[in-house]
Amino acid sequence: MKVINVELSVKPGMQKDYEAFIDELVDGSRGETGNVSYDHFKKLHSDTEYEIIEHWQDADAVDFHNHTPHFQKFLAGVGDFLTKDPEIIRMDYNE
Repeated sequence: MKVINVELSVKPGMQKDYEAFIDELVDGSRGETGNVSYDHFKKLHSDTEYEIIEHWQDADAVDFHNHTPHFQKFLAGVGDFLTKDPEIIRMDYNE
């Protein structure tokens, strides 16, 4: 299994617009073959810090995801909402 955590820092005042923007990515990703789970959270005690936690069956599922229209749209537009580059942690998990 592939696990990806993405930490995102959103510009103050843009949270509602960001949440509307990210909704398409989350919904589209959850419906992909090979997706085990795909969640998006606002961090406790912060109005502007978010995290995406993704679980994929394998590397092929991640590669497919990376080429979907909803992920490409996310890449093209997410920078408009952020104060800094996302921090990404990738892990392999074997049960």
